[in-house]
Amino acid sequence: MSIVPMPLHSRWVADQRGQGRGLRISSHPEAGVVVLSIWRDDECVATTRLQPAEAAQLAAGLAESLAQLATPPSARQVC
Repeated sequence: MSIVPMPLHSRWVADQRGQGRGLRISSHPEAGVVVLSIWRDDECVATTRLQPAEAAQLAAGLAESLAQLATPPSARQVC
């Protein structure tokens, strides 16, 4: 299998567990979507296409999660 080149508008986030795992976030303006893809080495194993409003909800969820991590552990609520 050949390695798929990174799209022009993309970002790679490596998984701290290593072994070539990571998340690629790519913008596809021509289709009006953001694509999240999960990779293991040079193989894409899953994708999710997000409309702009869905991507905004994801970004809000990430921001909320980061805010919770900034809270001292004794004050955190775990669901």
